[in-house]
Amino acid sequence: MNVKNVIEGMFEDFKQARIVYLTTLRDGEERSRPMTNFNEDPYSMMWFPTYRDTRKVEDIKENPKGLLTFPSSKEGEYYEIEGRAEFEDEGVTSEKWKWRYLHWHPVQNRRFWFPRGTNYPDRMIINVYPKSVRVVKKDE
Repeated sequence: MNVKNVIEGMFEDFKQARIVYLTTLRDGEERSRPMTNFNEDPYSMMWFPTYRDTRKVEDIKENPKGLLTFPSSKEGEYYEIEGRAEFEDEGVTSEKWKWRYLHWHPVQNRRFWFPRGTNYPDRMIINVYPKSVRVVKKDE
């Protein structure tokens, strides 16, 4: 765990958050978008599947700082995780994309396959390494 402070209740709320918001920063502009959350631990590296030809990928290439936000179980509060975003290598990306696809389409398990050694250059995995966490009150 890279994050020094642990916030009570954050771990449990993160595990319940099937969607988190990824905010990227570029040229003084913030862009947020929902990301499917396959992760279990907000204090360690988190991964998110995406496509190469997206604004978020371009943003991260210019500025690797990323913010992840998700709701708290306490009304009027949410969590913010600041971290460094990087891209996964092609081998890991291929394996994680297979798992992601089958997560959303489990009936395809018997007839779905990714040929071994096949690269999918349009697919990427964004890894976010958390540096700090905090609780934000909606009135702030």
